[in-house]
This record gives sequence, C-alpha cells and structure tokens, in this order.
Amino acid sequence: MVMRATHEGNKMETPADEDLWSDLRARRTIVVLDVVESVRLMQAHEAEFIARWRRFVDEMRTRVLPQFGGRLVKSLGDGMLLDFAEAPPAVAAALEAQRVIARCSKGFGGGEPLCLRIGIHLADVVIDELDVYGTGVNLAARIAALAQPSQIVLSAEARDALVPSLDGEVHDLGECYAKHMVAPIR
Repeated sequence: MVMRATHEGNKMETPADEDLWSDLRARRTIVVLDVVESVRLMQAHEAEFIARWRRFVDEMRTRVLPQFGGRLVKSLGDGMLLDFAEAPPAVAAALEAQRVIARCSKGFGGGEPLCLRIGIHLADVVIDELDVYGTGVNLAARIAALAQPSQIVLSAEARDALVPSLDGEVHDLGECYAKHMVAPIR
C-alpha cells in the first residue's frame, strides 16, 4: 500500500499505481487528430469552420468509425481522440479521415483547405465508457504534434503492428523529442 496526502493533509491508503486500474487496462491503438491552424481559421471564418467541422465529425461518427471498428472518445471542436482495438483499422480510418476532411473543406475560406495532422500510438491504457487515460494517450497527442499538415505519424509500436498488412510507404523520422516527454519517441 502507498500512503498519499489528501488536500486536507489527511493521509489515505491507496493501492500502488500499477495495481489500481488493472481491471480497466487494455492494449489499444489511440488516434489523435487536430486541424492545423484551427484558431486562425476559426477567427477568420467561424461559422463556416464550425459547419465544416460538424459535417466532418458526423461522417467520422456515422460512417468511418463504424466501418473500421473505432470509437469516438472525444471531439474537441478542432480535434478528436479515437480508440481502436488494433492498429491496421486505426491507420485505415486515419487515411479515410484525411479524405473526408478534404471533401468537407473544399472551398473553405476562399479555397484554403482544412488540414489534419494525425498521431497514432499503440499502448496499454486505462479505458472506460467515457474516456481513455494514461501515458499512451499523452504520447499519441505528442506524436500528432510531430505531424505536418495532412500527415499521419505513427509510433514504432503502431508501425510494428502494421508490418504484415502494410500497403504503403513509411518514412522513419528517427528519434524525435516531444514536449514534456522524458525520452525521445521513435
């Protein structure tokens, strides 16, 4: 048992972190996507941005995620957190998301397209009906931040889960340093 202080200074006993959520822990593929330069685009074209984002979310929720067995964990107004049981359908859904956003953004803001950057990571996470938690989720978000507009970046773990079914070109970015991560990401 580990002793921890509460806000009032009283101590309470809780199990060690590794045992606390073992019944909710699962190996999942986490996908984080966000719209590149969303703040600027929303300031310039708020109503149009919202309409196109809503159309994108609706198509992802009703067509893409059911087709690839994914779950929409969160839609943040300019990004999404998605959960998949395996990496191949997660990557297929990410590729489809790039096609969907291209369709939804045709003619946006004088012809400027909405572009996604997407990060994918395979990790043990804590999962419940409302959310996904853990370092693996944070790492997926950091991986998304490494992506250029319209690019999908995968962790080495997610890439390794694809190799038997991979039908595409993969470029190794090498060791990448990400904000608040102790070790580099491959």
